[in-house]
Amino acid sequence: MAVNPDPRPGRWLLPLVILGMVVFTYVFVQALPGAEGEGDDLSSGATTTTTEATDESSTTTTTTEPVVLDPSVRTYLDLVNSQETALTGYQTEMASINGQWDAEERTVTYPETEAALADLAGRVRTWAQDVASVVAPLGLEGVHTVLSAAAAEAANAADAVVAGLQSSDTGEARRAALDSFDEAVRAFTAAADEAEFQATLSS
Repeated sequence: MAVNPDPRPGRWLLPLVILGMVVFTYVFVQALPGAEGEGDDLSSGATTTTTEATDESSTTTTTTEPVVLDPSVRTYLDLVNSQETALTGYQTEMASINGQWDAEERTVTYPETEAALADLAGRVRTWAQDVASVVAPLGLEGVHTVLSAAAAEAANAADAVVAGLQSSDTGEARRAALDSFDEAVRAFTAAADEAEFQATLSS
């Protein structure tokens, strides 16, 4: 019978197991992200935004001086603005009268509607004559010609609305005249804005 030179061979197993665990742990840690090159900049993949401080002493403040218009020009523009306000008031009144007549449940009579439209058309005609009688300041004669033409068109359209109501059709002529009236209002408003622009530009 052979004699075992080492009576306790199991005593070598524990150190081998421990050594294996150490080696495994080392290999596992080295495989983790960021484990390699620990001395490198860990934020090398990040985007850095640098904001430079603004030197307050280099800030330039720009002051816009108000436009000073000639008194005659300012008076003219104020008059045009008041005429525009009057026209938009006529437009609102025109829409209201026609809206009542076109309502499914009509609450106004034909004589009432005819009288209201005729009265409105007369006031628009007088207004258009006032617009044409204004003498525009130097440099604004051209745009005032446009204003006068739009005012005359509004007066003609208002008369056409009355004639459309009096016609024998089913309202086509009156509605077409109403569209023409609204178009004339838009033309007058655009010309009024142009007058303001030209006056500011030339000052």
